[in-house]
Amino acid sequence: MTNNIKNTQIELIEKKFNVASLLLALLLTAAGVFMFIYSRNVEGNMLSSAMIFFGIVFVAFALFFFIAKLNSEVYTKTNSPIVKRELYFDTADFYNIKNVIDGNDYKSIEKFKRVDEGNVQLYVLHSKDKKFAALQLLKYEPFDFIPQTDIKVQEF
Repeated sequence: MTNNIKNTQIELIEKKFNVASLLLALLLTAAGVFMFIYSRNVEGNMLSSAMIFFGIVFVAFALFFFIAKLNSEVYTKTNSPIVKRELYFDTADFYNIKNVIDGNDYKSIEKFKRVDEGNVQLYVLHSKDKKFAALQLLKYEPFDFIPQTDIKVQEF
C-alpha cells in the first residue's frame, strides 16, 4: 500500500553525529583505563578489586555510548531528538483507528484501549520538544506488520 515508516527516511528527520556522546565515551574509557592501571598501586584487596570492577563498568558504558548513541535522529527545524514508539491496540478497534487517522483527528486515538501485544500497531515518531510527529497504522499479517495508512506527518 504505502512505504513502511520503519524503513522510510522522512525529510524532516536527519541523522546527526552526537559529539557529546563521543566525548562522554572517551572520558569513560580514560577513567576506566586509569582505574585499571591505578588499581595495581593501591594497598588492600577490596579497594583494588572495586577499582577493577568500576573500571570494567566505565569501559562497558563507554562501549554503549560508542555503539548505540554515536548517531542520533533529530527533527531538522529544532534539532530536537526523535523518540520512536510502538503502540498496540486490539484488532476490534482497527477500522475505528484507521478512520480517525484518515480523518486527521489524532486526539481521538487516546480513547482506544491499548494492549501489551496486539495485531494492530501504531508506529509513532515524535520530537522531544513535541513540535513534530509522524505516525502510521500497521496491521499484522503473517510474519510482518503491513502498513494500512499513509505516513502522516504533523508539525506543531
